Amino acid sequence: MFFNEKVSPAYGEGLQLALMANREFWSTYDPEDKSTAPTKHEVVSFLRSRGASKNLAESIDKVLRPTSLKCGGRPKKWKR
Repeated sequence: MFFNEKVSPAYGEGLQLALMANREFWSTYDPEDKSTAPTKHEVVSFLRSRGASKNLAESIDKVLRPTSLKCGGRPKKWKR
């Protein structure tokens, strides 16, 4: 589905922010070149500057970020 630059007011604020961040940062992402991915700090700062709370900004980053770029969590040696 294609979204125009102007997002319908029927969409919630969180979705509007997610669409803006997706367009701003992930439209130029190349999965073959991980250096093209934005940092978490860049995405969260962008969203916070547009009125998102810290929790909302971090949640949007988690949703938009490809699984291959997610880090953290419990190390594999700890998992049973």
